[in-house]
Amino acid sequence: MKLLTYLITGCLILGLVPFAATRAESTVVANTSTSDIKATIINKLVVAYGGPALLNADSIKVVDYNKGPWPGEGETPDVPELWRINEELTIDYKNQRKSLLSYRVPRTTLDLEKWIQQGDSTVMYDILHKKYSVENWAKFERLGASLERSSDTLQAKRLAGLVSEVQYSGDEYYRGRLQQKLMLKHASGERYTYFVDKTSGLIHKILRQHPRAGDMLYIFSNHQTTGELAFARDMNFFVNGQLRLSSVHRDLELNPDLTTAFSGFNDFTAWGETIENPGLTAKKLTDNVYQAGSGRALTVFIEQADYYIAMGAADAIEENFAAIKQVSKHDKPLKYFVVTHHHNANVRGLDNALSLGAMLVVAESHQETILKHVSDALVAEKLLVVPPRESFTLGDVTLFDIATAHAQHYLLAYLPAAKMVLAEDHYVTELKTAKPRIYHDMVRFAKALDELELDVATLVDIRGWRQFTMEEFREWTSDFTPKHCPEGYSICANG
Repeated sequence: MKLLTYLITGCLILGLVPFAATRAESTVVANTSTSDIKATIINKLVVAYGGPALLNADSIKVVDYNKGPWPGEGETPDVPELWRINEELTIDYKNQRKSLLSYRVPRTTLDLEKWIQQGDSTVMYDILHKKYSVENWAKFERLGASLERSSDTLQAKRLAGLVSEVQYSGDEYYRGRLQQKLMLKHASGERYTYFVDKTSGLIHKILRQHPRAGDMLYIFSNHQTTGELAFARDMNFFVNGQLRLSSVHRDLELNPDLTTAFSGFNDFTAWGETIENPGLTAKKLTDNVYQAGSGRALTVFIEQADYYIAMGAADAIEENFAAIKQVSKHDKPLKYFVVTHHHNANVRGLDNALSLGAMLVVAESHQETILKHVSDALVAEKLLVVPPRESFTLGDVTLFDIATAHAQHYLLAYLPAAKMVLAEDHYVTELKTAKPRIYHDMVRFAKALDELELDVATLVDIRGWRQFTMEEFREWTSDFTPKHCPEGYSICANG
């Protein structure tokens, strides 16, 4: 790194590093070794993005406001949800610490958080609720990693120290301009290909190939210089060819004021103790009702005289089903699997439920979507369809097709004998006993529940282990007030 810095500095002083490659230079590159080509590309790349100012920066602040579609997460299956994400990441390289200010507008709620990572400690401040939690999993390398990946400037800084690890993989045209490709492969199998403009040294594309997630493509354009550093004012992000994010506003600051960035909030209180995730767990919730799984891959099973009904995570249903049968001591078949709604996590792994012999119970408006997520050609015969806005009896379970802020058609499960409601994704929390964060999805769900006029004592969100009483749920949602951007926060000033 030091040698590269000295070379760049010396070339800049002597005026020997041009920003445009001549025909003679191209001939020289063609006759040099791969190692020399890599060094030449990265040399030009670093110079293009700021040279010594980039390499020797004590701190950098990157700003990225974007929005984009999230397929499969909308209120209805045919229209994707649009999320807005505004983030400002400050990296203090000198002291190896980070600060992230994040504003997100997903579906019907607002999130405004400030994360401060210093040493082995990371604190997340929920500004809209004046609460904080300790999130020490967010180490220096992990906090703001997605924002670093989408910053061409920070990627250039990273490549400067990886000359020996990257491979030159030939040239390719992009929009009629020749790009030199550098490939970096991680031990995990993930591979990055950087498309560096042969003339300017700027990054125009990064192809990130993940063994499971597929191909992720970052497109950079409208490069400008602020202070001494160059950066792309525009960035578009694609996942497997589909647009996922598009930049709205991007900015960059060299050596910003760190006092504000790393200041916390003395008047915030802790959210409270959280439920530990012990790995695969199975337990009895009430008579004939069981829950099993790990993480968020949880499934609930309702035992009937001769079979089980299940709902929740289908991708882990085989191991979860085996686990609850160890608790119930009753080896009965799985007859029905209720697909509560159409979102990605809820339609993942449905082939697993079918392989266990279950019929899929779906809302009428979701059946076409469900059929797209299974491989069984005869699956139409394995669907049990719930008519719109009607109640539907399945053993001793009653299903109601209701409208929530989360989904226009949602199958709520009610167990009259236990006075229990089973749902997904509407009021889950990891807090052991404290009042959870209240948001609009919960408020609308509570109103829909009241409209059904059911006798409810307990609410279970299949995604978590915490149970609520109906009294708690009504109390928490009845005093809900919508949140707004606090004064002084430009990151969310436009709503």
